[in-house]
Amino acid sequence: MTKLLRIIPIQILLCVAISTPARAADPIIGNWKLDFQASSSVVGPPLKEHTETYRELTSGEIEFVITRVAKDGTRSTMRFTWPAGGGAAQDPAEALGNGWTVVESLLGSGDWLATFMDHGKQSATIHKVISPDGNTMTQTAKFVDAHGQTLTQIQVFRRQ
Repeated sequence: MTKLLRIIPIQILLCVAISTPARAADPIIGNWKLDFQASSSVVGPPLKEHTETYRELTSGEIEFVITRVAKDGTRSTMRFTWPAGGGAAQDPAEALGNGWTVVESLLGSGDWLATFMDHGKQSATIHKVISPDGNTMTQTAKFVDAHGQTLTQIQVFRRQ
């Protein structure tokens, strides 16, 4: 009888573990390539290629790597991490520059808002939305240019 009483709780825990679905990765996880034809560009040097890679780390964070190749072949890469549920992004190489911070807010599955701040003052946002079929990510960037005008840029990425 004592053995039976020990086995029952183990069986219950095992049943619960098996029936509990694993947490699904956010739809943003994956490799994305910019579709230049479907996007509007209002800032920055002309690019030949722009890819973004998002992956979940075992630490419970999301790693975000941006790789850009300019028309002249110059390649640049930036890497950021933030908590998978949203939060302040870590920029270990200080790719954004001194005084810049980014907060990634999870608005819903596949719906992120990145807020950029320059010395604590909001300077830009990028709203990232994954399409229902999971194959397209649309980023709507809003920022203020050097003349104080608010500009909007739409970038369309395709899952690779």
